[in-house]
Amino acid sequence: MSQAPPPLGTPVVRREGRDKVTGTARYAAEHTPEGCLYGWPVPATIACGRVGAIHTDAALALPGVRAVLSHDNAPTLKQPDDPILALLQDDRVPHRGWHIALVVADTLEHARAGAEALRIDYEPAAHDVVLTEDHPGLYTPEIVNGDYPAVRERGDADRAFVTAPVQVDATYSVGALHNHPMEPHAATARWTEDGRLTVHDSSQGSTKVRDSLAAAFGLRPQQVTVVSEHVGGGFGCKGTPRPQTVLAAMAARHTGHPVKIALPRRQLAAVVGHRAPTLQRVRLGAELDGTLTSVIHEVVTHTSTLKEFVEQAAVPTRVMYGSGHSRTAHRVTVLDVPSPSWMRAPGEAPGLYALESAMDELAAALGMDPVELRLRNDPVNEPDSGRAFSSRGLAACLEEGAARFGWYDRDPRPAVHEEGPLLLGTGVASATYPVYIGASSASAHAAPDGSYRVRVNATDIGTGA
Repeated sequence: MSQAPPPLGTPVVRREGRDKVTGTARYAAEHTPEGCLYGWPVPATIACGRVGAIHTDAALALPGVRAVLSHDNAPTLKQPDDPILALLQDDRVPHRGWHIALVVADTLEHARAGAEALRIDYEPAAHDVVLTEDHPGLYTPEIVNGDYPAVRERGDADRAFVTAPVQVDATYSVGALHNHPMEPHAATARWTEDGRLTVHDSSQGSTKVRDSLAAAFGLRPQQVTVVSEHVGGGFGCKGTPRPQTVLAAMAARHTGHPVKIALPRRQLAAVVGHRAPTLQRVRLGAELDGTLTSVIHEVVTHTSTLKEFVEQAAVPTRVMYGSGHSRTAHRVTVLDVPSPSWMRAPGEAPGLYALESAMDELAAALGMDPVELRLRNDPVNEPDSGRAFSSRGLAACLEEGAARFGWYDRDPRPAVHEEGPLLLGTGVASATYPVYIGASSASAHAAPDGSYRVRVNATDIGTGA
């Protein structure tokens, strides 16, 4: 008979806890095979252009420096499945911070000194790095991150908005955000004589890293082993392969020695993804009783010259509240900037900030309680398709939260509560996040002593999964 699980909140022993607090847990950069060398990546210092020449004589003359890899001598890669991994393959500089060289030495200090000794000639080109709401390069993509259609319309949202008795027309901007976990992106790579590659990588998805390395180096997936035993935080930026993995594998192949690389923290902002800035216009039209008649959410954002990645900021608006008419749309422009990528609640976070702020502004215009406004517009079915939700608990959550908080007994006026030098206020916001389902596999072994061993490829990023 199976035992019932312990009640929610019951303390449990973290199996890796002792290793972590005693410092015996080994992270990606803490594996040091015999003969291991160290790599220091060299980022471009121009915003756009080409590398004219990399002068390596001074670096190679320094103690301990074994090699300098660049587009002149780095191993040739097959076509990587992600353009940000096509490193040291040509002289192009798509954005500031793009890795243009790698110095390999017998110690980290020697590698860093070698990188500082490089003299690099550039051929700068005109660059464009500023997102504006009327940028001439704006276009409508087919899809946004998560494979959602970039545009979805229902009814005549513009006409419904201009004829609504109560209107809110607001613009919100969210700057670029960067996810920098405590452990920087790191990898230790080594090749065997039979052509197999083993990498200890700081990654949230070792299967994806394995497949990407196999594609880049022309290997079968079975020839690549990726280990991500302990990961010191991720927040999305370790969900897909990053440059350190490919650079370490390239350097190990070039030198014939294991190579480890931990990206310097000051380099992370340019090479491990970021949440792109968004400029968002939200228009809400409502009847005098608060019933929404029109919801329009339009988003402008940027992507890089390397690949298209579009924040899905308007997508959650499609399911949050019901209305007779709706338009949610995204436009993007290509700039000479690092490639945006996954960050915790990608797209949903900045998009919901704008929508929920506009809902609060609508509540103020109506003179209606903001919780009541949200409850009044909670849809029974998915607004665009009309299909029933598999589950939806927003109304119950708002009602329970309001009851526990004493929401309706508070003084709703702003700036009336003080605590020392602070003004204290109250507010409400709702949120949603999609469920992504992918194939998975596991194996289980029952031992004669009654114990079981279950194997599953899942990575703990520090939260104790």
